[in-house]
Amino acid sequence: MESRIIEITSAAHKYGNLNLRSCGKGFFPADAFGASSVTKGTGKPITLQVEGLKDVIKTDIPTDNKTNKPRWIFRNRSWVKQFIEIHEIAPGQKITINRVQKRTYEIIPHNGNGEINPKQIEPDKTKQKTYVNESAKSQKISTKILDINYERTCGCKPNHINCLPAKEWLKCQLGVWQFNYESRDIRDKNIHPATFPISLPRKLIELFSHQGELILDPFAGSGTTLIAAQDCGRNAVGFDLLSKYVKLMGRRLKDNANLFSDAKQIAVCEDAINIHKYLPQESVKLIFTSPPYANLLNRKRKNKSRRNRNNEQLGKIEQYSQDPRDLGTMSLENYTTAMGDILESLLPLLKPKGHCVINVPDMWWENKRITIHVSLIQELRKHGYELRNIIIWDRTNIVNQIGIFGWPSNYITMGVTFEYLLDFWRPPEQ
Repeated sequence: MESRIIEITSAAHKYGNLNLRSCGKGFFPADAFGASSVTKGTGKPITLQVEGLKDVIKTDIPTDNKTNKPRWIFRNRSWVKQFIEIHEIAPGQKITINRVQKRTYEIIPHNGNGEINPKQIEPDKTKQKTYVNESAKSQKISTKILDINYERTCGCKPNHINCLPAKEWLKCQLGVWQFNYESRDIRDKNIHPATFPISLPRKLIELFSHQGELILDPFAGSGTTLIAAQDCGRNAVGFDLLSKYVKLMGRRLKDNANLFSDAKQIAVCEDAINIHKYLPQESVKLIFTSPPYANLLNRKRKNKSRRNRNNEQLGKIEQYSQDPRDLGTMSLENYTTAMGDILESLLPLLKPKGHCVINVPDMWWENKRITIHVSLIQELRKHGYELRNIIIWDRTNIVNQIGIFGWPSNYITMGVTFEYLLDFWRPPEQ
């Protein structure tokens, strides 16, 4: 497969102009070069398969009318900025163009070969490792099972599901939970748009696992689940689509290092649909995650429920990315289907009676209640999960500056004041 490497310039960032000069004229079919404008005639289109974009691109390369020489940019280039944003490519960095067939080309970030690059592993002397697998997003990957333990290291009886004494067990039986933030928590939405207290996953980890067992977060974000696992002496793996969050997890794990535990916590940059390739079957004791909430965050904030509307969030789109694989860009229907597919691929990783807890809210959209939790319950039941409990996360102790929403004619409960913890498990074999 013939390839060319090109450098991303500031013009690519600003105008979408990829400088194709280094590709050479022979790299493209002769009839792919068209006139300077569409009205004067385009070349025969070539097809671009752009990593991270859902749709293929049909385009040609315009030529200068006066000199009849190629202008060395793609005519259709509106996608370039999106590609650069998805892969966080800075000016001066490079991308690769592969000629797959005579008229079909693949465009990917440079140096993506599908394997974990040792140079990208953040040094860590305390057994916590961060892997950045940049090219796994193409799903053309050859992964290896991660080197991480998943067996108990405690002395609890075999029929116990956790290490908790009866007194702590009793506290967990209440169906409404509250949590508090601490100094290690991330609350700045500029760092990550959707965070939760470390105390939330820590309680679930202590309730549904033993020391040494393996915890999985398929949408790990800022890495709070990994930090909680680190505190509890559990092994854990967190996956996220965006490398910037994987790097954030690595920094947090390093700062929070537990020198008295042999447990590992690993962060991997990967699409959640590929997670099953990294872990053995029946190795995970608990899946806990707070996934993206369909496309309901992919809109400008109006702050209608805020006492002070004109704060730094007003008008912002608090979305993770615009990568089409990001669940936060999908309609509720597509989101629910994608979640079902992902969780179905993870079910074989769970031990029998292993739990899967999903943190979700419902949301309001155009004066309609969008019942995300109902959609997920229905979907996961189709894929082999059994619902065990619904726990209410009462957030009233950590929210403030709430205004009057809907008064005086439309009663609406404040979504920010509570969320759901949907507790499923893998049913035991009959």
